[in-house]
Amino acid sequence: MKRTLYLFLFSLIASLGLLAGCSNTSKASEEKSFKIGFTPGPYNEHFTKGVLPELEKQGYKVKIVEFNSPNEANPALTNGSIDANIYQSTAFMNSYAEENKVKLHAVNQVPSAPQGIYSNKHKSLDAVKNGMKIGIPNDPVNLERALRIVEGLGWIKVNPNFNLLTISEKDIIPDKYNLKFVPIESPQIPRSMGDLDYAIINGNLAIDSGRKLTDAFVLEDTPPEHRIILTVRDEDKDAPFVKALEKQFKSDAFAEYFKSETRFKGFVLPDYMREGK
Repeated sequence: MKRTLYLFLFSLIASLGLLAGCSNTSKASEEKSFKIGFTPGPYNEHFTKGVLPELEKQGYKVKIVEFNSPNEANPALTNGSIDANIYQSTAFMNSYAEENKVKLHAVNQVPSAPQGIYSNKHKSLDAVKNGMKIGIPNDPVNLERALRIVEGLGWIKVNPNFNLLTISEKDIIPDKYNLKFVPIESPQIPRSMGDLDYAIINGNLAIDSGRKLTDAFVLEDTPPEHRIILTVRDEDKDAPFVKALEKQFKSDAFAEYFKSETRFKGFVLPDYMREGK
C-alpha cells in the first residue's frame, strides 16, 4: 500500500515538473515570437534581407504582416494584432497617438526614402506655369512635408501660422505661380500621375510604383521628425524582441547589406549609419 502511495506521489510530482517545464518552454517560445507590419514600399525588403536572417539565427520566429494602407498599421499595433511596425515617421506617430489617445514608442530610425517631386508629363521643373495641377498627400503630416518642397522651389509660400494637425491646401499662399493643388491619399498619387502635371510622392510609394528616388526632380532633405522609425507599443519598449530588433538595425552587418545595394541610392541614413559615427 505504502509503495503504491509512493509511486503515485512520485508520478504526480514528475507530472507537475513536466508541466512546469512545458510552461516555461512555451513562455520562452512566446518571447521569441513577434509580428511586424509594413505598408507597400522598401522597408519590408530591408527588414527581410538585412535584419530577419540574424534574428532567425537567434531563434526568433517572426511573422510579417503587409497592409495595403498606412491607415491600417497603427490600429493593428494598438489592438495587439501586430507587435511592431515600420512605415511611419516620428511626426506621424505622435500625431496618431495624440489624436487616438494611445501610447506608442519610437525605437530607432531606419534608412528613409525621402519625398520627391515627379512628373509623367514634363521633363523638368522649367515647364511649370499657372493653372497646372500639383498632386499632394491629403494627410497633414505628409502634406506639410510636400508643401515645404514646393515652397523651396519658390512656387508658393506656406502660411507661417499653420497648425500641423489641420494643415491643408488652404494654408497655401500663391507666390510665383497660381497652381491648382489636388489632395490625394498618398498611396493613390502614383496611380494618378496621368491627371497631374507634377506630384509630391512619398519615397516608399515612389519605389513601390517602379520609380527610382533618383528619378525625382527634387528630393527633400528629410528632417529627423519625418524619418521612418521602428514603432512599438510603449509597454513593450524594453521587451527582448525590441532590443534584438534595435541591435540588428544598428549592426555592421545591416549597414554593409544596405550600402552594397546601389538601388538604395537617395535614402536618408540614420545617424548611426553615417560615416564617422
